[in-house]
Amino acid sequence: MNKILEYENGLKVIVSSMPWTHSVSAGFWVGAGSAYEDEKTNGLSHFTEHMMFKGTDKLSPFDIANKFESYGANVNAFTSKECTCYYVKAIDEYSEKCFELLSDIMFNSTFSAEELNKERKVIVEEINMVEDAPEDICYDEIATATYGSSALGQTIIGTTENVLRFTGDDIREFMSKFYTPNNMVIALSGNLTTEIADTWIRKYVLPAFKYQPCAKKKYVNEYNERTYRERIKAFEQSNIAISFPTITYGSDKAPLQLALNAIMGGGMSSRLFQSLREQKGLAYSVYTSPSIYTQKGTFCIYLNISDYNTESAVRLVKEEIDKLLKDGITVEELERTKTQLKSSLIFSGESVHSIMTAMGKNALLNGDVYDVDKKIKEINDLTVDAVNEFAREILDYNKVNVAYVGKKVDVNILDILK
Repeated sequence: MNKILEYENGLKVIVSSMPWTHSVSAGFWVGAGSAYEDEKTNGLSHFTEHMMFKGTDKLSPFDIANKFESYGANVNAFTSKECTCYYVKAIDEYSEKCFELLSDIMFNSTFSAEELNKERKVIVEEINMVEDAPEDICYDEIATATYGSSALGQTIIGTTENVLRFTGDDIREFMSKFYTPNNMVIALSGNLTTEIADTWIRKYVLPAFKYQPCAKKKYVNEYNERTYRERIKAFEQSNIAISFPTITYGSDKAPLQLALNAIMGGGMSSRLFQSLREQKGLAYSVYTSPSIYTQKGTFCIYLNISDYNTESAVRLVKEEIDKLLKDGITVEELERTKTQLKSSLIFSGESVHSIMTAMGKNALLNGDVYDVDKKIKEINDLTVDAVNEFAREILDYNKVNVAYVGKKVDVNILDILK
């Protein structure tokens, strides 16, 4: 049973008690990411995340790593466009010690100049690494094609120029705006009770907040239509992203999108995989991937191909989209997809970390309790007509955007997709 605890300072804590397990996963979820940055601060959410592991007022970076590993824990963090998460998974014997340590990092990191200078070099190397990864470049290019220079069009990692300029004061000012109790959710799952969770929060979290609740501004976003971007680089493989506008986070149409994603490009039996790879051999990798945000998201088709297959592959993608829009999905496809989706939900529900992740993100972005049983019912209630109607609603060539990364090709992809 999942339960939300709410405190006077605005903090929300969501707890999933799983007494049959022998581990606990804890995550601090912050409503901070690249969508809330501007040109000068782009990359600061990600930079802050890195610096949180670089020493507190009592512990050195080595002390932090050594303590977590001494407890046998898995600890990490990630930054996305709309949130940042710091998490740890530990056996129940050491779960409180690990939660205390994670809390220390969240509230007592010092951001020394020495560590800042070390870590900025690491992040610059990360930026350079992306330049050698065509798929990563393609993700960034399709975001820019779709959202331009507005909030969701910015990269998460930021620019080298910004990373080399950020200071400890920049991080502290940033945290004063975003690392506030009313902009944070703590998710806990595993072998603990709600009462234990409440004790930990009152002991390690509530007294430690440095920043008072504040109003977070809604980010400003735009959405382009029929925009094309390309990055010409001499990669052996080319990457193409084809993007359509889709639903927002928390939409009641989310189950329809899950079904469409699975049928079109979510696995080895999907239409695009079977057509482009298995039957025609035009692509090594082809898949669909929805990106959902609190503002308009994207439903993307990704291709990893040889440059000389660009036109043939894109035309075949269009054939599959046109076939779907004309004839729709079949009852057999939907029933198979329902089973796949329910299996995925149930399998993830057996993982304390997966449950923590689902609960934390949902509570932060949607404000309610993640309910697996409700989601299974929504999947069972899906109909062929509803999925077909949803597909016709979002797969609109008038609103498509495209990104291409690879060797120069004499192909107008947007002309094909009309």
